[in-house]
Amino acid sequence: MAEKVTVQDIADAMGLSRNTISKALNNHPQIPEGTKKKVIQKAAEMKYKNYSFMNGGNIALLTRADINAISFYSETIKGMETSLRAEGFNLILSLVNPGDIYSCTLPPNINHSNVNGIVCIEIFQEAYIKTILNTGIPTVFIDFLPESLNSPHKFDILLMENHRTTYNLTRSLIGRGHSEIGFIGDHNHCRSFYERWLGYDQALRMHHASSGETFSITLEDNKPYLSAEWMLEQLKQLPKLPTAFVCANDDIGISVIRALKELHIDVPGQIEVTGFDDIANAKIIDPPLTTIHTYPYGLGTRVVESLLARLEQPDRRNETIHLETCIVQRGSTKSS
Repeated sequence: MAEKVTVQDIADAMGLSRNTISKALNNHPQIPEGTKKKVIQKAAEMKYKNYSFMNGGNIALLTRADINAISFYSETIKGMETSLRAEGFNLILSLVNPGDIYSCTLPPNINHSNVNGIVCIEIFQEAYIKTILNTGIPTVFIDFLPESLNSPHKFDILLMENHRTTYNLTRSLIGRGHSEIGFIGDHNHCRSFYERWLGYDQALRMHHASSGETFSITLEDNKPYLSAEWMLEQLKQLPKLPTAFVCANDDIGISVIRALKELHIDVPGQIEVTGFDDIANAKIIDPPLTTIHTYPYGLGTRVVESLLARLEQPDRRNETIHLETCIVQRGSTKSS
């Protein structure tokens, strides 16, 4: 059996002191960044402890084949690719269809011999998540189930900050005199939608607005929320239209605006509408959609940071990370 590589071995190979090597591996501020990178690279080459993963490899991006997640997350994926390439990793797209998810069948390339780590986008089925985690491959999720998962496995979750900004957005509507505000979107679809609904609901409760249940559309996410025709029929079935809608994302918000136009309802004159994500179409819909801006490229780079940390320390405690968001005021709501 080969002897374990020591800090002294790295020091001897680089002609540096043991103390310098130790400080570099522990990210000590006294050590220049250039020296740290060289030491870490040498540690990887010599397979010192968990630094061997930095020799490069493959990271699987696992997502469903039946959704538009790839186009929606294009900037996030770009951020991931750039960061992974700098660390010597390849990003491999692995699509799964609904049948595979139902049968808990992983793509054939998802195994320890081919993949060093996994990033999951829009994977929200508990049994399939457990199948992924049972591989033992370090995994990071972008968004997750609405509730926590009872699992012995270690993994990380990254989300945008959903609750606080949606609370503030709803509170601003209440501050402009709205007491009847509906929510549109399946709040049980994923944790992001659930947190947005919690922020909306808390604002109603804390500021004594009417219950939003009467004015809301929260059917399961398998319904065609993005169809203006379908949305029009749902709006017609509400006992009463509210004076504002808080939508779970921008695509839904755009669908609502189009449906309201078919009903000859002025936005924002009669009903104000908000979204979430700040996608490109939010700026060009008429009127432009008030929304919550996210930072998708930064999400991609932060995902890589978490995954590399998980690769280096597979048994470290689970983390759930929320990244900053901010409200963007546009024409679908009235100015304060």
